[in-house]
Amino acid sequence: MLLTAMLLRSQRAIVRCFEEAGATRQEAARRPEDLGLAPGMAWQQLVGQGVLRCPGEGRYFLDLERWAWLGRQRRRHAWVVAAAVVLLAVLLFWLRAAAA
Repeated sequence: MLLTAMLLRSQRAIVRCFEEAGATRQEAARRPEDLGLAPGMAWQQLVGQGVLRCPGEGRYFLDLERWAWLGRQRRRHAWVVAAAVVLLAVLLFWLRAAAA
């Protein structure tokens, strides 16, 4: 859980750097070094998920639509997990009450 939180924080920081640099279009792509970034696990996840796109020459730009989509997917998954936990708690309560 802590690792996930750290990765999300790192991803948000990377995205913020690209937004502040205006690197949100292919023509404005920048090298990570130009933004003071060192590619790591969070970077690789963003590239793998299509949030950071590489038009070539080691330059990247932020795909804002894909970043928004990823945020919606994460929220949807969080709701599903929360609903499953609530459902399991209700089921456990019901089973205990039925056994008594």
